[in-house]
Amino acid sequence: MGLTLLGLGLLVLAAATVGYGTPSAWADTTLILLAIPTAILLVVVLAALGVGSFLLIRLVREIPRFTSGLQEGVDQVAGAVQRGSDAAARPVIAPRAVAAALLQAGRSLRSLFRAE
Repeated sequence: MGLTLLGLGLLVLAAATVGYGTPSAWADTTLILLAIPTAILLVVVLAALGVGSFLLIRLVREIPRFTSGLQEGVDQVAGAVQRGSDAAARPVIAPRAVAAALLQAGRSLRSLFRAE
């Protein structure tokens, strides 16, 4: 594309230096010669965007089929991690919970005996 534009520019420059035609006519010719490749390039870009959009829509329809198994696996791993962390924390939390419950029961008994 760049070489085409450079070639067109050199062609117009060579014709203008020969003195054929008016500068206004050459300006119009240059504008037309630059507009045509630009229009072709825009059509190509528009076609690429259309094809890309079509393929993206097809991909979005197909993604759940491929990711449902992956999602189930991730859910299983998350459940296993949760069970593992619960099992690892149980030896630490259970004695502390018993100690806290006994401390609270002791405070409650003390408050009962102080009230009377």
